[in-house]
Amino acid sequence: SDAPVSSSTHRAPPSASVSPSATASGPTPSATPSRRPSSRPPDRSPSPATSSPPPADTGEVKSYPTRGGRVVLELAEHSAKLVSATPEPGWSMQVWTTPEWIRVDFSDGADATLSVFCTWNGHPPTVEVVDQ
Repeated sequence: SDAPVSSSTHRAPPSASVSPSATASGPTPSATPSRRPSSRPPDRSPSPATSSPPPADTGEVKSYPTRGGRVVLELAEHSAKLVSATPEPGWSMQVWTTPEWIRVDFSDGADATLSVFCTWNGHPPTVEVVDQ
């Protein structure tokens, strides 16, 4: 633990830490500004609302709590992504994902199975919870 502390203290005091960041930011800005002016400022100035739907990879994150566990999905316009699935204590979980649907099963090991289905094949994502 002495080495990391001393290295962090060596980096912090000298003004040299400022110049490396300036030189490090030299190559990075060349890539970043070229992207930012073209994509971000134009999108933000006209209307931020229109800039969010077109990239279909980011959607609305929704949580689906069930007695078997909790499923968190990101629902976009034409797709969905599984963010997380957490079984309740004593429940097990199985997950299937395909390009058109996601299925999460929670099982209590006895006779109860609870399934969360999300499908979006040709339509906006729909989520269905089936408690068997």
